[in-house]
Amino acid sequence: MNLHELDQLLRSKTEIELLQQQNNQVINDLSKESENERFFDINQNMYRMPALFFFGEHDIYISKHNRFAPMLEHMHEFIELNYVYSGKCNQIIAGKEVELCEGQVCVLDKDVPHSIAPLGENDILINILLQRETISSLFLQRLSKKKSLIGEFLANSVLQHQHHNHFIIFESQHNENLQYILRRILIEYFSRQEDSMELVKAYLPIVFGELVRVLESEHNIHLNQQESNITFILNYMEEHYQHLSLQQLSTHFNYNSTYLSNKLKKVTGLTYTQLIANIKLNAAYSLVVNTNLPFEMIFKQVGYNSMSFFYKKFKTAYGATPQNIRNKQMRK
Repeated sequence: MNLHELDQLLRSKTEIELLQQQNNQVINDLSKESENERFFDINQNMYRMPALFFFGEHDIYISKHNRFAPMLEHMHEFIELNYVYSGKCNQIIAGKEVELCEGQVCVLDKDVPHSIAPLGENDILINILLQRETISSLFLQRLSKKKSLIGEFLANSVLQHQHHNHFIIFESQHNENLQYILRRILIEYFSRQEDSMELVKAYLPIVFGELVRVLESEHNIHLNQQESNITFILNYMEEHYQHLSLQQLSTHFNYNSTYLSNKLKKVTGLTYTQLIANIKLNAAYSLVVNTNLPFEMIFKQVGYNSMSFFYKKFKTAYGATPQNIRNKQMRK
């Protein structure tokens, strides 16, 4: 299958789409079992689609969203990545009206209520469903490699928040690399060759690498206001961590120190002291693997006063001494 054949496949009308276009109402293309009352969430007053309808041998499922009829509000017990291949898509996600344009990606966390307005002839929406463990490892792996407190915070907020009520819209329409890789994934998945799933899984880390770039460059993240404000504070902490006190941070952002300490703990799950320690260790790790600086210089540069204390914290965090980490990096 090539790009032209993929385009023809996605634009051709399926039997379900023909029926929906004729009747202007949604037709269930899943098993009748999906309408079983045991999948109805009484508290949310909507159906909660279980993973068992989509995942079998593989933990990735891809489909084209059926056009010409509305998709009623529902939830999933897995992660959903929406990709607008063509046209646009109007949704209501967690009570918010959202319009996705061609080339954009939206990642929906588990249990996020959403509905989709009828798609037109030119509106091609691709649903990429992933088990939570799959996307967490891909996303967090990409972010953790950057050793960024901001990255880890954003990923944890979206993928591991206890209330599961988040989504991210990526302004990815101008990212040519991402568009190309997503189309390659679709070609492999729909061509159903013997090694197709292996290639799809190989492409996914690249997708999330590009999404991380979009996230970092545009900061187009849809979180609640409290969490959005925290990112500015964390950025400041990463820039001034060496000798920054809680009082200095509070003064800079015009907060009471006790209030700010509680705010950081509530949103990130970490105390101010823990956050600063993580920033210092991340900075030290980066210097260990990316420079030839002596360790005696590194521990002072990142704000530690005791060499032995630095070694102890570093080994606890990374499971090895700075020398072992550097040696391992040099062998790569």
